[in-house]
Amino acid sequence: MKKYVLFASAILAFASCANDSYLGTEEEQLLAQGEKPITFGFDVPAATRAEGAAAAGKLNKQFIVWGEKGEADGTAPVTDGSTTHQLVFPNYKVTYTANTAYTTTSNTKDWEYVGLSWETADAANIKMGGTAVTSNAQTIKYWDYAAASYTFTAVSAKPEDITAGRVVINKKTSGSNVYEKGYEITLTKDASDNHPSLADLYFSDRNYIAQGTGKDRTAPDVYGGNVKLKFRNSLTQVRAGVYETIPGYQVTAIKFYITDNTEAKNGDTSAFGVMAKNISPNNYTGTLTVTYYDNTDADTENHPKLSFSGTPANDLILGTNMSTLSTSNILGKTSASPTWDTNGGTFTSVLPQIDNTTNMKLKVDYTLWNSVTGETINITGKTAEVPGKYLAWKPNFKYTYLFKITDDDLYPITFDAVTIEAEDGTAEYITTVTEPSITTFGVKGDKYVAGKDEYETGTDIYATIVKNHSVVDPEFMTRTHLYKVKSSDLATFPVTEAAVAEALAESPTGTAKISCTHICTPWKDSSDKATQVTSVPSEDGSTITQYAVKFSPASDDHGYYAIQYIDETSTITYEAVTLNEGDLVGGYYTEASGNYTPTTDTAAQSGVTYYRQNVTGGHPVYKVIKVVAAP
Repeated sequence: MKKYVLFASAILAFASCANDSYLGTEEEQLLAQGEKPITFGFDVPAATRAEGAAAAGKLNKQFIVWGEKGEADGTAPVTDGSTTHQLVFPNYKVTYTANTAYTTTSNTKDWEYVGLSWETADAANIKMGGTAVTSNAQTIKYWDYAAASYTFTAVSAKPEDITAGRVVINKKTSGSNVYEKGYEITLTKDASDNHPSLADLYFSDRNYIAQGTGKDRTAPDVYGGNVKLKFRNSLTQVRAGVYETIPGYQVTAIKFYITDNTEAKNGDTSAFGVMAKNISPNNYTGTLTVTYYDNTDADTENHPKLSFSGTPANDLILGTNMSTLSTSNILGKTSASPTWDTNGGTFTSVLPQIDNTTNMKLKVDYTLWNSVTGETINITGKTAEVPGKYLAWKPNFKYTYLFKITDDDLYPITFDAVTIEAEDGTAEYITTVTEPSITTFGVKGDKYVAGKDEYETGTDIYATIVKNHSVVDPEFMTRTHLYKVKSSDLATFPVTEAAVAEALAESPTGTAKISCTHICTPWKDSSDKATQVTSVPSEDGSTITQYAVKFSPASDDHGYYAIQYIDETSTITYEAVTLNEGDLVGGYYTEASGNYTPTTDTAAQSGVTYYRQNVTGGHPVYKVIKVVAAP
């Protein structure tokens, strides 16, 4: 799934272009001396002409490139040739015309900059260090092998927005370090109340190429070779889907709330909505600042880093497709075919919020309907909360939130949420709709597990607990347990949160339907396979600071697992039990000086007193995870 657009500048040796019109010209003389022109174009291995045209279309067939050699911290590059710190491409316009490659030495992939110039209206809105560019005709550029390095950045906006002044681009030519030399984009509406199109706003990664990396004209990202510009869209895209798996019932109406009493609506129509920090891009005006991630993280170094001015809204309202539910148009039944917030599951563009810490809060009412008896059950005020760090939306990413309404007779009906489809992988977060809430997700290898209701063995499974809008800290981890359903009971045991709660209440030691084998111990116990961690991977391969618990089922550990969190309002007591030597003791505790700890024994030992843990009062919360054998 491609989430970015690649463009490149390639070097074309004069000998490879049979065009006699250049013989005897200045260009040929420079080439004969070893100089090679810098050209721009779509230059990805195995890319087709159609792919190049499609990519050009996303950039409205135009981008603006800034390039300097010998880039340094501090002052802006000079233009008079008096130093190696020089400006090469002063916000040059580069435009795409199909089937024009190789017609000039500066055009190898249908992209041209030589001879172009900015119209007066456009030039006023394209600036360098606050000064508007000139409208002089652009000249050809050649690699300087005496220079220590080259740096390229680029931006693309809708041409009409630039001409009308809805988008004013100012390249920052200096900064305390090279990563600060980004862009300031002023976004304003015009006199007719037309707003700028953020969906057409793209920024390239900062591409730094140092001398000494070679002079192979056909190789990418070497000195004198192909200069690859990787563009990222300035927006994030979000969608939400809901489905249900309740036997005998169908969901025929659903309402979402953005506050306790305010229904989420688009206009007068009910819509999917949650309380989540966000800024709508459709009518946004303000200043967009672009810098670049520094070298503290190799995975994100040189990626554009965006920040928006303005006051964010406190709600996120998506599409209205769920408002059409009825007895003849029921809610989807599987994760592969949910009911989307928009027709066909199309994405809604929103502004990124890469530093977000605000939780997503969901409140929903819905109606259950039995098609045979006509019975209805109205469910109201169900809530869920997703940790804010899992909503750190990044530019050019697509996020899919999936919510599952499940059967639960004893405890609040739960949802499963939320899937993130990312540029370099996919991520799945699953959140139970209770207070507290348990959120889980999995990572296999370097890829997130997504689009399924289960994990494969060999997956690292993480879980966090959110209570009172905050992730539970370590002192509560002693109240969290992991159990496994006995394989012999899978055929008849109804594996739901309610059934797990009932089974544990009947047999907290795990000697009946719930098996406490080698991983059935509190997560804080360092001897257990499940361990407490203080950071978790994010969807782009980096990490975020977050208390969590991790366990990794091995190849023979497939089956159903149950997470139990015991609220601190519950009372935990320990009761001594009588066992015979050799009896199973998974889930039992031993005591020393008043401290009860999970036993590490697999069978009862002679002379050892074992205790069962009893929970009364409060409201324990459960989450079921299915783990299947890897193919």
